Amino acid sequence: MISRTRLCFAATAFAFFFGCLALEAQPQDVHPVRSGVMALPLNGAWQFRYLAGSAPGEDAGFHHPSFPGAGAWKTIPVPGHWELHGFAEPKYAQVVEGLGLYRRTFRTPAAWKGQRIFLRFDGVLYGFEAWVNGRSVGAWGSSYNPVTFDVTDAINAQGDNLLAVQVTTRNQGFDFDINDCWALSGIYRDVTLFAVPAAHLKDYTTRTTLAADGSATLSVEVVVSDTARVTGRLLSPQGKLVQEFPITLGTDCRGAASIPVAKPQLWTAETPSLYRLELSLQGAGKNTQTVNAKIGLRQVTVVDGVLQVNGSPIKLRGVNHHDIWPNEGRVATEALMRRDLELIKAANINFVRTSHYPPHPRLIELCDELGLYVMDEVPFGFGDSHLKDPAYQDNLLMRARATLMRDKNHASVIVWSVGNENANTPLTFATGEHVQKLDPTRPICFPQVGSYFERSHGELPASVDIYAPHYPVVRTLERYAEQLKRPVIVTEYAHALGLATDRIQDEWEIMQASKHIAGGAVWMFQDQGILRTADQPTDLAKPSLFAWPDAKHYYDTSGNGGMDGIVYSDRTPQTDYWQVRKVYSPVQIKERVLTTGAGSQSLTLTVENRFDFRALTGFKLAWALEKNGAPVKKGTVALQAGPRSSETVSLGLKIPGDFDKNFYALTVRCLDERGQSIHERSVRLESGAQQTALDADLRASLARGKVDLTETATEFRVGHPRFVVTLNRQTGALAIRTPSGEVLAEGVFPHAGRRFTEAEALRAKTTPVWSDSMLRNPTGLETEAIQLETGVSVDVRGKYPRPGSPDQMLEGRYTLLVTPSGTIEIAYDYVPVSATGALLEAGAALLVPAGATEFRWIGQGPFAGYPGKDRLNEFGRHHLHRDDLNFQGNRRGVELALLTNPSGSGLLVSTQSADVAVETNSEGTVLSHNAILSGRGNKGVGPETSFKVDDVKHITGKFTVVPLGPDWPNSLARWFGKPGKSAVPARPFYRSYDQ
Repeated sequence: MISRTRLCFAATAFAFFFGCLALEAQPQDVHPVRSGVMALPLNGAWQFRYLAGSAPGEDAGFHHPSFPGAGAWKTIPVPGHWELHGFAEPKYAQVVEGLGLYRRTFRTPAAWKGQRIFLRFDGVLYGFEAWVNGRSVGAWGSSYNPVTFDVTDAINAQGDNLLAVQVTTRNQGFDFDINDCWALSGIYRDVTLFAVPAAHLKDYTTRTTLAADGSATLSVEVVVSDTARVTGRLLSPQGKLVQEFPITLGTDCRGAASIPVAKPQLWTAETPSLYRLELSLQGAGKNTQTVNAKIGLRQVTVVDGVLQVNGSPIKLRGVNHHDIWPNEGRVATEALMRRDLELIKAANINFVRTSHYPPHPRLIELCDELGLYVMDEVPFGFGDSHLKDPAYQDNLLMRARATLMRDKNHASVIVWSVGNENANTPLTFATGEHVQKLDPTRPICFPQVGSYFERSHGELPASVDIYAPHYPVVRTLERYAEQLKRPVIVTEYAHALGLATDRIQDEWEIMQASKHIAGGAVWMFQDQGILRTADQPTDLAKPSLFAWPDAKHYYDTSGNGGMDGIVYSDRTPQTDYWQVRKVYSPVQIKERVLTTGAGSQSLTLTVENRFDFRALTGFKLAWALEKNGAPVKKGTVALQAGPRSSETVSLGLKIPGDFDKNFYALTVRCLDERGQSIHERSVRLESGAQQTALDADLRASLARGKVDLTETATEFRVGHPRFVVTLNRQTGALAIRTPSGEVLAEGVFPHAGRRFTEAEALRAKTTPVWSDSMLRNPTGLETEAIQLETGVSVDVRGKYPRPGSPDQMLEGRYTLLVTPSGTIEIAYDYVPVSATGALLEAGAALLVPAGATEFRWIGQGPFAGYPGKDRLNEFGRHHLHRDDLNFQGNRRGVELALLTNPSGSGLLVSTQSADVAVETNSEGTVLSHNAILSGRGNKGVGPETSFKVDDVKHITGKFTVVPLGPDWPNSLARWFGKPGKSAVPARPFYRSYDQ
């Protein structure tokens, strides 16, 4: 018997790193009680003192009930972070510092008499020691793992008890817990005191084995603290009794039972069926303890290099998730977690990687209930300097065991991730082996930096079930699909820095088609921003890296360090969210364009079911034939395609005879059993002659008038009854004005860049990137204007230097043809000269006054679209206000675009299914026709579609501009409706980055 012997745990599996503690202060395996009369939550206001150093100094005796100084301490909420309550400055991914001293009192209920009493901490950043009534009851050194101590002998059954906790930021392994997020500190998860009988449930383990005939066997293993009679009951998801069963304990107080289930309702993310398991302990003829748990019957296997659930291959449409919220930091609540997971589910995501630690326990429970696969991560990363130091091995084993002990009975957890982006060392391999020994029913992986994985994945032992590389480009992922024979989960890909989820649509199709690639997880779900108050109101004239809910408050993402979510910090969806939702949709419709004509006919759509387990029975395809954005006929069709299969749907329609003079589309929505849409598609209906007919109809509806050319030594002036075009022959400045002199647009300027996203700004630090939306200072200018029978032709030639690099330039010309019908035909052709670097966009641009707030177009929308990031949009008629969060950017497949003031005055651009972009600045809105368009790229990686300017021979294109007044021509009013209605802007922020 060594219960009172003083031991030092530095070299044991429970290395607490606070010196020596009594043996009874070891962490205990005991099933926690979270609610009811036997649980006492200790959350709330605690006395608190923050010390900037690492030693308590004169407060060293703070844990004694007689300590005299605590009465003057401030209070802090538990759970909470001392940085978010004004005690220290928050830091992002940096070395944390400081010491936190906590005190509070409590009384135990009278009903606890004769029970064992335990103290549980669900999470403390970073390490801590706890005292009850001045007696040390335990210490712990893993921030994201729970720990429970037996405090029975330290409790005063009558009167007040003092609980004191010293939280340090310098325990062994603290730097494992600072992983690419805000390095916040303190007691941030629940603290609970609970009581159980002397003979109580310490642990239980459930495992499911499936048979070839479809039946299942549930294995239940229990560990009890002392001799007891144990029985169990299994109830179906509908609450019906499946079986009652005894569990006979051995002399070691361990026991097991096997429960056959003939027709199991198996758990998957698509069918999250949960049984209820009841375990009861009896003594002296009565129940002394009952534990209830929701469990899912499911089996995870790897067969022939394929990841399977319940014997079927699965695809993981994933995202990484941090426990971080703007006001709360890492303090999770039911409402916050549920909101996150509901947003995740609504984006057609079925897989969450808990980067880089086990999350709040309720989040895993919600994944069980809502239906999400989880990769649960053993918390260690960014500690490479320790991973060859044997002194850290027990720390790693402790973290692994604590992670598995808490979450091993959750059906949603299908893979254990052993750390994040660590090197292959004997310590990391031993930790992986420990995980497999503790739980042989789930595969493991070691997520690794892509370049390191390339060099070293051959070192991974065969026991590492899954490869987990980070951030492969498309060609690398294609090679992995061909060469790697173990399952692959790309645990981080398509890094969403700013608005930069390039690659996801192309890489997902590779994953979808690959036998061995099970899926991947976009980095990441949310921007990691905390709400801060600025010293001064933000200056709208200056750039900002933050999203501001108002002029004085902003979501601090530590520059762009945490600016990598598909939703903003407050969970407002970004365009990236809608891209993910469309790419990950488990129902896909192949067609985007159908060639057809007027009359009765059958239109056929191909519907692909990408669900792994469920047929589309119960789903409907709701369709509408739309004319100029308005439905003219609607209907629904029942779907029935089996999992991982396709079906064709034929729709009998009569298309009106005015087909060639209007914009027609077939819009479809896939509705699930609840009537919620999980996928939308708008199929452009067109004929070979339709674009010509539309253009002819527009021109025919324009009022004709005489076009006059007047010329002076400094200016060309082209007059039309509805507008005037002037060109300064010395500067090349062109203006389109109303007859009364109001400027409708200025230009035409060579367009040679765009406003950078944060990912592009990072790239520009190492790669020369053209950034100017307009090149406005030509040299060697030559101009010419000619009166023709068809109108007036204006020709402008010159050299347009790159700002800051005058030896680099675009050289060429643009021409205008102003016609009697009031169209301005613009053609341009520029050649790069002595130019280097990358072009993000190139074409021709006009500058439109800021008063032209209404942007309408027919084409792909409503969001900006680029190569590698255009799956989120659909064909249709769209309308956005200049102040809308999603206003700026390129639109693809544009046929008509209008930029006008609310009364309708402005410009119309007509083009052949082109890329047309809008970008705001202090002068107005840059309206660009793009002949060259690159992708967005990801953090640190250029886009898949990119252009080196020295490889570009010509930048050429053409489009038509029509100046508009409040009275729109008939065809335009038919296509867009009458002017005068302003779009209501979506303005969730006062201002935001990348906007």
